[in-house]
Amino acid sequence: MLKQAVKSEEEFDDGFFDHLRCAINSLCEELAEKFGLYTSRGEPRRAFILDTLMRYSCHGCIVKVLTQQRIDDRADRLFLENHRLAVGLLVEGLRRRLRDGFKIEEEVKGEYGRPDIVVKPTSTGVILEIANRLEVVIEVKTGEGFTYSQVFRYLIERPNAIIIVWRITKRQVIKIYGERHRKLLLLAMEAALERGIAVLKGEYDECGHTPVRTAPYVIEDAQAIVDDFLTAIVDTLPVIIESVLDVIRSCLKATEAT
Repeated sequence: MLKQAVKSEEEFDDGFFDHLRCAINSLCEELAEKFGLYTSRGEPRRAFILDTLMRYSCHGCIVKVLTQQRIDDRADRLFLENHRLAVGLLVEGLRRRLRDGFKIEEEVKGEYGRPDIVVKPTSTGVILEIANRLEVVIEVKTGEGFTYSQVFRYLIERPNAIIIVWRITKRQVIKIYGERHRKLLLLAMEAALERGIAVLKGEYDECGHTPVRTAPYVIEDAQAIVDDFLTAIVDTLPVIIESVLDVIRSCLKATEAT
């Protein structure tokens, strides 16, 4: 499978990308069968498997993550409520500014993840060329979290999307343009394939790393977390809304110039 998927750098085109994506999909299915990684509906846990392959370079760590049950991987209810509040306010803010010609969706289900918010033009509201090209994926982070593996997973499904990460308490907005980083995405996909194939073949040794958390997360100062978050969301909500609008304006301007 890997020999068929890996080509020279000169052949990094849409056909090669599609080939890699199919290979990754098949690989995830094989790893799901090997380790019994299925959802309650009997579907392979593709997002979890691919995230693991993209996050860890150590084959031993990959096997540990795929086989060891975490004590409690659920986020504390406080963080869930923070996230719900932030997403809701951002969606309403975008709806007020993008009344016509755009569709704003929450928790969009996909093969390799579930983005918090996806903004797309409707073909009836804007010119068709923009409707086919522009897609903004917004990921809301209420804590310290940020991983490139998540960004790459979203880009595998939406290779031309613009990923915007809103790190609320860090007061940061990060933009990643899929079209600009296609070669990097392909390199990450190839690396994931190589690691997954090695694991399928049993080519891994025990390692001394501990990628799986063995103790539950404990909030030591909930009041400080709430105070900082509520202040940060007021400070940065206008920034993230304007960032999304800037991306849309830039795309419209570029299309008009062609």
